[in-house]
Amino acid sequence: MKGQNMTQLKSSQSEHASVGRATIGRLFVLEASGNRVLSLNPDGSDRKVIVTECRLPDGIAVDVEAGHIYWTNMGVPNRNDGSIERADLDGRNRKTIIPQGGTFTPKQLQLDKENAKLYWCDREGMRVMRANLDGSNIETLVDTSHGDPRPGPDATRWCVGIAVDPERGHIYWTQKGPEKGGLGRLLRANIEIPKRENRSIAPISMCCTRACQSPSTWNSISRTGSCTGPTAETRRAATRSTGPRWTRIPGRGRPRRFCTST
Repeated sequence: MKGQNMTQLKSSQSEHASVGRATIGRLFVLEASGNRVLSLNPDGSDRKVIVTECRLPDGIAVDVEAGHIYWTNMGVPNRNDGSIERADLDGRNRKTIIPQGGTFTPKQLQLDKENAKLYWCDREGMRVMRANLDGSNIETLVDTSHGDPRPGPDATRWCVGIAVDPERGHIYWTQKGPEKGGLGRLLRANIEIPKRENRSIAPISMCCTRACQSPSTWNSISRTGSCTGPTAETRRAATRSTGPRWTRIPGRGRPRRFCTST
């Protein structure tokens, strides 16, 4: 029996490795209007639908080494029915790892491979959350509700985009604000908050340049060693002041969410 289990394990690992090699260099795209996940070459050729019947997918992360994709399902924004799913890179072995109700309206998603964690923003839930890669140990790292009921009525407390810097121990996220309201914010907090501190304490606001109508128009926040958008001078101007201002990321419309397996 032990030998059989080892054979099955090696076979599974070999299969994932084979799928991973076949999908390196491909893009994985979420189509919210069609509730689908697609895979295609960077030039747009060889387009394949690998997952269907999602529930308003929004954030996606790819783990080539393990042969998995993860994505969030927003569900119905005024209901507590958001979820997170996982599948192989070819769409097989689909599994719900965060069930409906485990998070309210999950948006952008980030994978911390080294520490085996998934991080995401819960918009109407007004939270920054994380869990193990199998969906266990769901945690709320930041709660911006200030006691408001969920779904939160105040859009300035809605968490949307997220980036993780495990080396420095920081998480960054956007809070949306009303459409064209000029009240969007980019914030940072320590990943590990001492138990004696309240996780709902207001974190540091990152002040930038010109008023951004809504940070949710950013496709995502990427960790490239620096913030996306603001100049070095404006990044150094981080303060705890209220009413921070923003720079707009070039581009129009709302592109589909995507992630690459390179």
